[in-house]
Amino acid sequence: MRSVLYISAALLLFFNLLWGPAGLDWGVIEAVRVPRVLGAVLAGAALSLAGLLLQTALRNPLADPYVLGVSGASALTALLSYLAWRFFHMQYVGYLGGALAGAAAASLLLLTLSTRASLYAVLIAGVMTAFLTSAVLQLLLMLLPPEELGYVYLAMQGSFAAYPPGAVGYALALALLPVVAVAWRYSRWIAAYAHGEEAAAGLGVPVRRVNVLITALAAAATGLAVASVGPVGFVGLMAPHIARWSAGSHRFDKLVTPAVASGIALALLADAVTRALLPRDVPSSVVMSLVGVPFAVALFWRYVRGV
Repeated sequence: MRSVLYISAALLLFFNLLWGPAGLDWGVIEAVRVPRVLGAVLAGAALSLAGLLLQTALRNPLADPYVLGVSGASALTALLSYLAWRFFHMQYVGYLGGALAGAAAASLLLLTLSTRASLYAVLIAGVMTAFLTSAVLQLLLMLLPPEELGYVYLAMQGSFAAYPPGAVGYALALALLPVVAVAWRYSRWIAAYAHGEEAAAGLGVPVRRVNVLITALAAAATGLAVASVGPVGFVGLMAPHIARWSAGSHRFDKLVTPAVASGIALALLADAVTRALLPRDVPSSVVMSLVGVPFAVALFWRYVRGV
């Protein structure tokens, strides 16, 4: 089953690069499709990894950067930082730094809360954070004229079309590689951590270091995704579960690669559907939410029934 995931992701990658009204015009491919596909690949890989990390660390099958407010906090601090740093003509530096800082703060809050509160309390706290940050973000976007925000206005809607072209886009894509590599390198520690801190410590796992590692990796992955294409929901929720079904395992160290492939395939599929079926360039987050909400409801129902 895992091979199906990898083949699907590869086919969707080539389809999204080569298909479009302009055909195989190299200028269009390079200027329009390559950045958009890179945005989908980066967001899919980053959010699926962040979702897998949060589901493992919180031991919560409904954990997701978007649902728990990590993406929302990242987007809000990114926008505020962008507005502050534009006076120094370093808007994108501030934007990226704000995205990473917001994701780190929200991830740390959730992981700290998970050691002191129940699964439901953590979930409710995350959802409330998501609602609050979304409301403040939309208020700021309404008050500020779109021409002042430029590409950030499109990114805040959660759109792969907002991915920055050129050197910045390639740098963002390359920045994700060490995040995935570190997660894979320490995947056995994280897999042991999923059984609880006491069990992990009994196996010789440095629990405090793993706590810091999970927070840093989840924050970096979410921050990079938000800084690239804005808050896109439910990729981090669905991709880890698809990976579990395809790999036939619940161990983190067996799921890193399948989860990343699932996230990439989901993001590319959402982008293809957006371009092919919808009359205008609707943000990709809309398509993901239309699919992700029923998926989340089905997962919650299974969890309540203990299936």
